Amino acid sequence: MGSQSKLQVGNEDKISELPDAVLSHMLSFLATKYAVRTSVLSTRWKNIWASVPSLDFEHKYSCQSDYVGFLSFIDRVLYYRDSSDIQRFRLHFNGFAEDFSRIDGWIRTAIRRNVVELDLNVKSFGRRGQQVFELPKSVFICKTLVVLKLISNCISYAPPKSRCFPNLKFLHIRVDYPDNDLMEKLFSYFPLLEDLTIEGEMLCDIRCNFKLSVPKLKTLRINVDSVGTSEEPYEYYFSINAPKLESLDLKLDILPSILLENAKSLVKAAVNFYYHEAFLHADFCNRATTVLAAISNVEYLSLSAHLLDASCLPAFDNLIHLKLVLHDCYHWELLAELLKRSPNLECLVLEHKQDMYCIDSEDEEKSEDEENSEDEEKSEDEAKSEDKANSEDESNSEGKGNSEDAENSKNEETSEDEEYSEHPWWNEEEFAPVCLLSHLKTISIMGFKGRQDEKEVAKYLLKNGEVLKKMTICMGVFTYSKEEFYKEFALFQRGSRTCRVKFM
Repeated sequence: MGSQSKLQVGNEDKISELPDAVLSHMLSFLATKYAVRTSVLSTRWKNIWASVPSLDFEHKYSCQSDYVGFLSFIDRVLYYRDSSDIQRFRLHFNGFAEDFSRIDGWIRTAIRRNVVELDLNVKSFGRRGQQVFELPKSVFICKTLVVLKLISNCISYAPPKSRCFPNLKFLHIRVDYPDNDLMEKLFSYFPLLEDLTIEGEMLCDIRCNFKLSVPKLKTLRINVDSVGTSEEPYEYYFSINAPKLESLDLKLDILPSILLENAKSLVKAAVNFYYHEAFLHADFCNRATTVLAAISNVEYLSLSAHLLDASCLPAFDNLIHLKLVLHDCYHWELLAELLKRSPNLECLVLEHKQDMYCIDSEDEEKSEDEENSEDEEKSEDEAKSEDKANSEDESNSEGKGNSEDAENSKNEETSEDEEYSEHPWWNEEEFAPVCLLSHLKTISIMGFKGRQDEKEVAKYLLKNGEVLKKMTICMGVFTYSKEEFYKEFALFQRGSRTCRVKFM
């Protein structure tokens, strides 16, 4: 009897004894289809799902055979759910225009249940512009809505003239080929907004003005791609008035005109300009200079840019952390100028990225194509002669293999050195920048390939970094023996006796 009692205690379901509120909270971390399935576990679990505060509906594009069932499932969940508030409503799926009325009803239900976070990623199967789903006006005036995410190719926005988004703090929105009038008005309706992300695609020859007047905004991300080709400056603009802005992240392929007002609170900025020489226009450089001047008071800066005029850089007197992304274009003059203009810099990160649009990469590809073309022009007699010579030398090839490899490696290194002497991408300054002498403590070089220009830069930084504590070099695809580089690097002069060098 005693043993049976102990057995029953040992098999007791402790989780089911938890309060309903705790169980509902646990189920809120599951997709709704899985939360509903818990109703078959036992009588205790039968109705727990009906009070789960988070509703998560997602339908994969590859599962269109169950599309009708997916829509019906959402209808049933919202019908049988209890009257408790909805904390989060997430809907991700691709649909048809005839189902827009159902989507409208689902959103209105979430609004009536005092939704706090609304996440909509709704794509239409129809052609862009032919099928439009108008966002319910109740979304714009919802007093409980704090987080709003909108990604769609079919949603249109018609906000009322006043009382919009009274408590919204986080907005992530994608706008493809937007209406100019809407963009001039939409982003001036957020009295409490703190975090804003704007994504989308723009037509290069269509004029569009983004006017952002957001008094409480702290974080802004803009990631916009341009469609079409144009040698003239693109006809879209960003006017940003955010006096409390602390963090700015810009990813732009072709730089639009950006006016950044009242940016004195800005602490951190990441700027990524994707344009290359094929799109060079005098106004692009002016626009880049204007943006950098507006953010010159930041303490943390990540900069990735092709063909940026180093002589037009502003002074970064407050900058303590700099990440500079290089695109195989050897634009070391940009680094040299940034070091000069950042007297208080403490941390430097150099990241080397291969880029298909880079001039040098294109030149290398062109050179390879020319060599291949020359090889193809060899006559058949020459090819046969080479085959015969190769056959005669085959018996001696094993003994010569190692020496030939070493000779080839040496020739490659010599070729790079000759190329560097013809095009000195890094010129050592006569006087070291102030930051190297008194502030710069850590340096990281990522994607290091051991090229002559890279070695000269590392050598210069190591020699003049008088307070340098640590240099980390992350190796990329090396052009010659790493062991030889280690020996060479060990001979580099160091300005700081306490500096540690780490290779990864």
